[in-house]
Amino acid sequence: MYHAIPPGTRCPECAHAQRLFLELSTALSGIERCPATGLHTGASVRNVMWLQRSLGLAQTGVMDDTLLSVLAALHRSARRCSGCYGASV
Repeated sequence: MYHAIPPGTRCPECAHAQRLFLELSTALSGIERCPATGLHTGASVRNVMWLQRSLGLAQTGVMDDTLLSVLAALHRSARRCSGCYGASV
C-alpha cells in the first residue's frame, strides 16, 4: 500500500508510476514522456493531473493508492491491446 505522494517527492513508487506513464505516452494523447527518475515534478505531476482529470477527480497532482491502482490497470489493459496502440506498450 502506498501513501499520498505529493509533488516534489522522490520515491520508488514515483519511478514505477513514471515508467507506466512513459509506456502509456505512446498510446494515449495527453500523457507526456518523462524520465523515470523517481522525482515527482514537472511532466510527472502533469501526467498525474491528466489522469485525475480523466477520472473526474480534483487535479491535485498527488499520487495515492487509488490513482496508482487505476494507472496500473490502465497499463495492463493497454498491454493486452498492444496491437491497437503499438508494440511499445
